[in-house]
Amino acid sequence: MATLTASSTSRPVWWQRAALPFAVALLLAAVTHAALPFDGLYGQDAFAYFRFARAILPHLVSGAPLPDLFWPRGYPAAVAALLPLTGGSPVAGQIVSALACAWAAAATSLLVRALERGHAGRGAAALVAGLAVATSGAVLRSSQVVMADGLALGLAATAILCAVRFGIDRRGPWLVACAAALTWGAVTRWLVGLLALPIALYWLLALRTGVRGPAAQAPAPPRAAQRLSPWVAAAAVVALAVLVPQLMTAHAIPKSLQQHEWLERWNPMNAIARDFQTREGPAHYKLPVGLFYAARLAWPDYLFPGVALFALVGLWSLVRERRWPAVTLLAGWPLVVWLFISGIPYTNPRFLLPTLPAVGALIGIGFAQLAGGASRRRRVVLGALVAASVAAGLVFAVREHARTVVARKNAGLEAVAWLARQVPAEATVLMPGGTLIFEHYSRTKVRDTFLLTSAELTALMARGGPYYYCEDGAEIAARWAGLSPALHQRELRARGLVAVAQHPPYALFRVADTRR
Repeated sequence: MATLTASSTSRPVWWQRAALPFAVALLLAAVTHAALPFDGLYGQDAFAYFRFARAILPHLVSGAPLPDLFWPRGYPAAVAALLPLTGGSPVAGQIVSALACAWAAAATSLLVRALERGHAGRGAAALVAGLAVATSGAVLRSSQVVMADGLALGLAATAILCAVRFGIDRRGPWLVACAAALTWGAVTRWLVGLLALPIALYWLLALRTGVRGPAAQAPAPPRAAQRLSPWVAAAAVVALAVLVPQLMTAHAIPKSLQQHEWLERWNPMNAIARDFQTREGPAHYKLPVGLFYAARLAWPDYLFPGVALFALVGLWSLVRERRWPAVTLLAGWPLVVWLFISGIPYTNPRFLLPTLPAVGALIGIGFAQLAGGASRRRRVVLGALVAASVAAGLVFAVREHARTVVARKNAGLEAVAWLARQVPAEATVLMPGGTLIFEHYSRTKVRDTFLLTSAELTALMARGGPYYYCEDGAEIAARWAGLSPALHQRELRARGLVAVAQHPPYALFRVADTRR
């Protein structure tokens, strides 16, 4: 990558300017990992990603079958590349996540330096923007887990940075790099593919009218546009090379894309709704979906309000200066994501993560706007406000990580050990979902019955036992009435269930009759 200055001897090169946000993000990830030991695996998603990543090399070498994966494969492919270096441990997934999150902070800093070229306070804006991302609670948590969120964030930041550099410099390699990052981001998280919309609008405005500001860029002359034609073709080839294999896979597993509930159930009216009936049962949320996602952008454990409010100042300054390309990109990307995820029947703050580079850039620009031309005392106050907000946000973030991720994982490990003590080695345990943690950490034979029909369950048990049944009865009653877990519960009770032990919220039974 080219340096951002003509002389690397008198000024820092690009990687030196990005080093501090990158280092801060990695340091926070390392300290959190040391204080709260955690292998990155929790829930179902992380185990599914890691299981798939471990199956990639045997599949390529000997044609071994791949397990089902209902999400894009960009992240497990990256994890698989590091598995030989980590002895096959989930640390490989954590390294990918931590490096991608740290790079997202660095790329955000470089993004602001590119956008603010010629503006006063450019260095301060870039530094604050990068640190806002590096110290976000969402980034801190994503750097710890074996899930696709961190890599999707890093690739979204890369695509935005390359899009801006292409809009300013008109150099073909930036276009190719943008295409590669954008499509790899899409095959990591489908949501990142929507970034193509604000990027296209940014280019339309930037290439036609130029980039407004102190270092205004004139529209590209026709001859320059002609020289870009080979690069456009190269970008298209790269994009297709990344997308086509994933689209072919998605076509073979329809529920991973075209039959995904996000698309089938998407409705703009979901933004004002709180109650839904999904494939996973009924869901009730405290806030309407649209309000939940809007509020999460300034949630204490995501972006502390004292930091997030600078983004409004940054947006206002861009509008006042009529820098429409930057407005389209930095405000358009969070808006596009908000419009889409407000229409799905789910709430999860992780879905907002790819928007963080744009929001962080606005934060940096807003800080520079308020600090520019201000007295020294006012700059000190603004710096203290940012520092205090960052510290408070990190406290909330670590607390949330400890309570909702690490504690949940430790409780799961206790349940795994309990079940292994209760069940004979030759027995099979039937469970309505949530089985991957048991399969990963114990030799107990566990079978997930969530997707089985009654006929398939009967055929399974006809093979002979012994069979045990482990359930969270309260969850079945609250969420799965009328769905397969409740239907299987009724069928197994008809066969006769003998209580064995309890480990709240789980209850373990031995199935008396396995032949009917």
